Amino acid sequence: FREAALPGDLALLPHIESSFVNHAHSSAGAVGMWQFMRATARQCLHLSRAVDERYDPVFAARGAARYLAHAYDVLGDWGLAITAYNHGIAGMARAKAQFGPDLSRIVRYYDGSAFGFASRNFYAEFLAVRSILQNLPAYFPEGVFIEPPLRRDLVRLTGPLTVSQLAALHGVDRDTLAELNPAWT
Repeated sequence: FREAALPGDLALLPHIESSFVNHAHSSAGAVGMWQFMRATARQCLHLSRAVDERYDPVFAARGAARYLAHAYDVLGDWGLAITAYNHGIAGMARAKAQFGPDLSRIVRYYDGSAFGFASRNFYAEFLAVRSILQNLPAYFPEGVFIEPPLRRDLVRLTGPLTVSQLAALHGVDRDTLAELNPAWT
């Protein structure tokens, strides 16, 4: 999110969406840590028979950053843009057109057919997660282990290779290579 010049707190959204479970699946069809629906993912991620970037936490985070930047450009407010991550940009634009940019009015009065419990409470959940992380010692006096950021290399292939050939080139077994490439289908 820093790379995209967006607020770093937006990186907390997977806590609400999936509890940072990378292979999460929702009953609505959203998948991955960032819980992209297929139609939304096609706008900002690569999906094919061989690759589904919704399952790669780094590629999906970049896609989420593009989506949220666009939502902010359209809606002009981070509360609305964050809520749009759950409800959709078009739905939040309709709510804004009806009630103005005041998210509290939208939450209280908007009765869009898909604006249910999850959408109505999404921004409040985001604020709660942010508040807890800003006050970790108060909530977790014993401390919390935070994993270091992923460090990985991106290799672009210039031609087709089998998984076995690629694994051999990098000196790893096929299972390790697949684990390092969660977007592979």
